[in-house]
Amino acid sequence: MLRSPTTHQKFTELLKDDHRVKVAGVDLDGILRGKVMAKSKFLSIIESGFGFCSVIFGWDMHDKTYPEELTVSNAANGYRDIIAIPDMSTFRRIPWEDNIPFFLLSFYEPNTREPLAVCPRGLLKRVTDELATHGWEAMCGAEFEFFNFKETPESLASKGHHEPEALTPGMFGYSLLRPSLNQEYFYNVFDECRDFGVNIESFHTETGPGVFEAALAYDNAINMADMANLFKLSVKQLGMKQGIMPTFMAKPYGDQPGCSGHLHFSLRDIATKTNLFAASLNNSSTSSGAANLNNANRTNPPSPVEELDEAATLAPRAEWEDSVEGVEHMSQNYWAPVTVSWGIESRVSAIRVIGPPQCDPKGTRLEMRVGGADINPHLAIAACLAMGLYGIKNKLPMPVGPTTTEAE
Repeated sequence: MLRSPTTHQKFTELLKDDHRVKVAGVDLDGILRGKVMAKSKFLSIIESGFGFCSVIFGWDMHDKTYPEELTVSNAANGYRDIIAIPDMSTFRRIPWEDNIPFFLLSFYEPNTREPLAVCPRGLLKRVTDELATHGWEAMCGAEFEFFNFKETPESLASKGHHEPEALTPGMFGYSLLRPSLNQEYFYNVFDECRDFGVNIESFHTETGPGVFEAALAYDNAINMADMANLFKLSVKQLGMKQGIMPTFMAKPYGDQPGCSGHLHFSLRDIATKTNLFAASLNNSSTSSGAANLNNANRTNPPSPVEELDEAATLAPRAEWEDSVEGVEHMSQNYWAPVTVSWGIESRVSAIRVIGPPQCDPKGTRLEMRVGGADINPHLAIAACLAMGLYGIKNKLPMPVGPTTTEAE
């Protein structure tokens, strides 16, 4: 993890007018844990990292240690320090905090300097690194629904956290009127997030009292997970400044719709940037690839597209595929869903397959619809990618056809 002297010189120059820096890492609940440090301290730890209390992986979101202590952090090891190293590629400034410089951290074992097993950013990188060995890059999107209340921490505590006042009453998805009632907050979220390097693709009201939904712009898996975490933090900070309390709880009300955290996935060829999920973009490559892969005298390694096609030749299309509209637009690399509930353009299925004609072939992707808005984005994305990679490597067949109604 050592960096060249030019990195130190670069950031010495970039931070020349600053005297403080904010850093934060992601814990297992998806909460950012961090601190503000003097610039001189920060510049001194760019290469070596610094000690960070391991208890952030040994307690819950209320700072209560787990009943069964973990190997990484426990009384026996004195809740020792782990090593935190800033990821210099995550540099951005927080516009609503006087443009203070901000960096995300990753955590490492102090003795071996290997990535800490429980570090969500490190775990996701392990998965994306394995994908890269095949020549593949995971591209992801995230959508978050969240309730907003006219509350402060003090007002909500005085109510015993019961019956918070919704930002707007009633149900009205995709309203152009309701954001006007809180226009400054609504547009601040959009604009300030952009300036913070958290790119919102679309932002609207969702059905439910005071509910908004934001879709983050597609990016590679690590960038998307980082943006998703920072989006939640940004919304909460911006809301507090205006007496608004957002929540990403999956089910704040028992009698209202919940808040989703839908994740979108596709794989692309690192070299060509081609979406490997779109059949129409890969037909010529896969046709020649299948022939080549059957050639015993082949000397060149298979391309990423050909690797996927090889898996497909060993797991031929099922009988049901001939009668399902839309399957012809999809590559045979479906990945492996963990339930029988999946469907093409089906929002009542756990996994929704999106492709032509609803989108351009390059937008072909899977939408995982099970997760709530309270997911840890790094862990959720890592789990989905690892599951998909397992299905590809083990050539798992698709046992059932798509559903278009709720599973019984």
